[in-house]
Formats: sequence, structure tokens, C-alpha cells
Amino acid sequence: MSSHVFISPGDPAGIGPEITLKSLKNLDKRHRFVIAGDTQYIENLSKSLKLGLEFISYGGSKTESNSKVIEVIDIPLKEKPVLGFSSVNNAKYILEVLATCAEHCLDNTKNILVTGPINKETISASGTDFSGHTEFLAEQAKIVSPLMLMANDKIKIGLATTHVPIKKVSESITEDLIFNKLEVLGQGLKRLLKKEHIKICVLGLNPHAGEGGYIGTEESTTILKGIKKYDKKEVIVDGPISADTAFSEKNLSHYDAFLAMFHDQGMIPAKILGFGQSLNITLGLPYLRISVDHGTALDIASDMNADFSSMKLAFETALASLDEKK
Repeated sequence: MSSHVFISPGDPAGIGPEITLKSLKNLDKRHRFVIAGDTQYIENLSKSLKLGLEFISYGGSKTESNSKVIEVIDIPLKEKPVLGFSSVNNAKYILEVLATCAEHCLDNTKNILVTGPINKETISASGTDFSGHTEFLAEQAKIVSPLMLMANDKIKIGLATTHVPIKKVSESITEDLIFNKLEVLGQGLKRLLKKEHIKICVLGLNPHAGEGGYIGTEESTTILKGIKKYDKKEVIVDGPISADTAFSEKNLSHYDAFLAMFHDQGMIPAKILGFGQSLNITLGLPYLRISVDHGTALDIASDMNADFSSMKLAFETALASLDEKK
């Protein structure tokens, strides 16, 4: 069975479809990509961008290996998109596109899923309980503890919690959560880095990692216990350490990855150190899922001049992974 990269371009009113097509134009092996979405909209966008791309209906493994065309799984839009204005009426369309691509990856776990940015507010406003790609894909795959990993050449940082309000982060962090996230992160890093021995630095939740319990006790009551529970000889885990001193040049070169306790604690350093050249990778799924490091950028979508470097990197990484799985 041949393997493909399935693409969920994201919100059609954002920059996702644009950066998807621009990135494909700049790749040679376009026949290995399959886009899900409204075929007419995709073709019209390609013409507007003057990309000269060719599209055909998805045919499984029937596409010729030397073909430069891109296969499309046609899913009709509910409403014609207006660039810059995300519509609730297309929320179900966005999720159908995502779910369809993910289903193909569940059917053949050698397939890879690449996702464009979506607007969580739009999805939630439609009445769907949606907190993000990571959680949605994990639920579909019946995975209890997925892990969001932000990765670039300078840093790799996983998130113990993802799209959780700050006031709920503390209660979300348990001994079992830390253990499970370290388990997924350790295994994922071995595959991604092709290394048997891994070094991970775990961040504290509170300022100064709790200051010995003076500022907070989560470090000793839950985080440290989770670290001790995760006892793997081939994975060295240090921490919890204070997040404000964690990302020194010495630590960045010493550790293979960091585990942050909440979303912005990890996303801020990842984006500072490599915005536009970072990938959002979901570990713990049966297949590889890669995404861009930015959002829908509705404010610039109508300009049709978006930087597509992160999406191109996602595609190149996906192709490299497909070649490894041959």
C-alpha cells in the first residue's frame, strides 16, 4: 500500500489554503500529497495565485509515480469563504476535512497528516466542543495522552497541558499526567532524533520552581513524583527547574527537549527561537501529524502574500519521513 501526505489546509478564510498551495508549488514530489477540501475553491485559489498547479480526484494508490498533479478529496464548502472573515457556517466543513484526512492516516499509519491553522473560536461558536487539533485527533484515535511538541533547530519543547485556562492548569497537573507525558515524549524523541539515549528537562509550574514550597507546592507534590515514577535508564530527566532560567545556551545544547507545564510557557521560547521555522508535531498518535507554528492570520489573509516557510518545512519533513518508511 502506497503512502501519502494528507493535507487539511485549515480555515478557508485564513492563510492555510494559500500557504498550502504555495508550498506545493515549491516541491517536486507533488504526487505524494492529497488535499481534502472543496475542489473548485482550491483550483480557483491556485489560479488567483498564478501557481499553475494541476489537480485530480483522489484515487488511492492509482496515481502514477512520476505525476506532478495533486490529488484532492472533494468536500464541498457550506459557504463561499471571504478571506479575513472566518465563518461559523464553515465550521463543520473544516472539521470534516480534518477528520477525513485523519481517518486515512488511521487506516494506514504510514500516511502522514499535515494541518493548516484553524480558528478555535469559530469552531466553538458552531456548538462543537473543540479545544484544538491535538485533542480532536487524540479523541478520534482514542488516545488518552497525546503530546504537543514544538520543534525547531534550536529547541524542542513539549507541553504537559495545552489549551487549558491558566486557572485550571494547576489542577490539571498530576503525577500520572507528568509520567504519561514523559513516556510519550521519550518514545517520540527516540523516533524523531534516531537516538536511544535522551535527555529531558522538566520545567516547574511556579516562579522559581516553587522556591522550596514557599511560592507553590506543585513541584514537590506532583511534578517531581511524576518524574520519579518515570524511571527509564535510557532517558535522563532533570527537574523541575525554574522556567525563567531554563533556556540558557548551556541547557539548550545539553538537553534534547524540555517539558513545559502550560501552553505559553513552552510556546513563547519556541517561537522566539524559531518562528516561521518551527513545527507543531503531535506525539502519541498512531501516525505522524505535523503542523505550522502560527495561526490563521485573518488580518493578512486578503493580501495573499503570506509567508509559507513553516508549511513548506512541514511538507519537507513529511516527505523525508515517508522516504524513511519505505
